[in-house]
Amino acid sequence: MSPTCTIPYEVLLEFLNDTPDAATMQVLRREDGGQAGPVILLHQGESISLVLTAGTTYNYAIRQPPREAELSVKIWSDTQCNLLDVFRAPPSSHHYRSGDSRLIVTEGIAVTPKASASTQRQFPARNTHIRR
Repeated sequence: MSPTCTIPYEVLLEFLNDTPDAATMQVLRREDGGQAGPVILLHQGESISLVLTAGTTYNYAIRQPPREAELSVKIWSDTQCNLLDVFRAPPSSHHYRSGDSRLIVTEGIAVTPKASASTQRQFPARNTHIRR
């Protein structure tokens, strides 16, 4: 049996806006999106590097109207996440988790697409069933 490291260590998450439009990123302090943190505006080509504790789950809201998504991040090494990968459609290169609506864009980063308030008003849901 090989020894394991029990000392917490830090890793970098680099989030890059590789789209032509500005986007915002916001830390979500609870799973239900309550008590959100500050909003970070990223213009085309800009990136932000976040220092995270390895193996700890972090949640972020990503908005680029009219698109919205939530990221669940649990990484063990330095990782880059591109906005194009988050909003890519169709999700041909993504992997779905079994019984889960989240897309895996890279190891340790899962995306849950969200309908924006304006999209919900334009396209009201009819007889939709959400599996959990």
